[in-house]
Amino acid sequence: MDLTLAAVIIMGAWVVAIVAAGLVMSLRPGGVAVRLAPAGTTTSVPSGRRDEILLGGDAEVLGNVRGRVRAVQLRPESRQLQDVELANGLENRPVPASAIVSADGQVLRLAERWPEPSLDEPGDDAATLRQDATVVSAEGKRLGKLRLVCFDASSSMVTALVVDGRSTPSRRLLPFERVTAAGPHRIATDLKASEWSTLQPFATDWEIRQGLIQQLATDPALETVRRSLNIDVEDQRVRLRGYVRDLAQAERVAELARSVPGVLQVQRELVSDDELTRAVSDAIRRDPATSAAEVQVIARGGTVDITGEAPDRSAARRIESVARQVSGVATVHNLVAIRQQAS
Repeated sequence: MDLTLAAVIIMGAWVVAIVAAGLVMSLRPGGVAVRLAPAGTTTSVPSGRRDEILLGGDAEVLGNVRGRVRAVQLRPESRQLQDVELANGLENRPVPASAIVSADGQVLRLAERWPEPSLDEPGDDAATLRQDATVVSAEGKRLGKLRLVCFDASSSMVTALVVDGRSTPSRRLLPFERVTAAGPHRIATDLKASEWSTLQPFATDWEIRQGLIQQLATDPALETVRRSLNIDVEDQRVRLRGYVRDLAQAERVAELARSVPGVLQVQRELVSDDELTRAVSDAIRRDPATSAAEVQVIARGGTVDITGEAPDRSAARRIESVARQVSGVATVHNLVAIRQQAS
């Protein structure tokens, strides 16, 4: 009986401690929902690339993990990042937004050193964005859980939140101008629940690039293309550069890129062998110093082979120079012979 009573007392004390800790967390700076200034009243205008902070993701300094991102705090009047809260074991440490080097939706990279925040600096009015905070609609309905915070790298202005909901695709980009109040556990919006499906689907640039690489690997006919292909992804927009056999192959690569979840736009800058062959041949014919040459041009993956005859050595050398100036040419093999003069 004594043991049972002792167990009850211990459990009761444990519950009280948990409740007290919750009250402390709710009353600490950033622990309550903070109303944000209307989007139209902010002075900064996003103009740079979009960086993405993964809540719960690693934070690194020179490749060394310094902790996990526990929360992000922002200034409600300007909607700009104020600091990032890192969790390292039992210790939580604020890092000023000025220390952020980049954030790609996977890893938050920080500068080697940063100024420590002033203890006298007021932070009671900061709005806290924490992993798994519930995002609700204008009617108070649950839309999903907070996963990432997107911000403009040049101005540090928060531009969007990535919310994980129930529909497919589950992750969607919520424009931050639709957020009216933010707290560590609940984020209020003016978005109607019926508008959820109209939000832009989200994927990190890294995820899109990896997804396209995997898609290309499934098509054996594109093995040669993969070796020369450069894939650039920024803000879910894909830029493709490299060489293909023909326009049909170029369209196949673009089609695979468009099929990757989260891709918003595909910019195709692929040079086909046929196009490059014609461009080099036309350039040689148009140049007065080489127009009298009789040559054959074959282009493969940026390498151009030129055979045939030129009237003299000067024209033969000029042929190579003209070919190298054509956009898309990487290497020129000049196999042009000097035409024999009739005796």
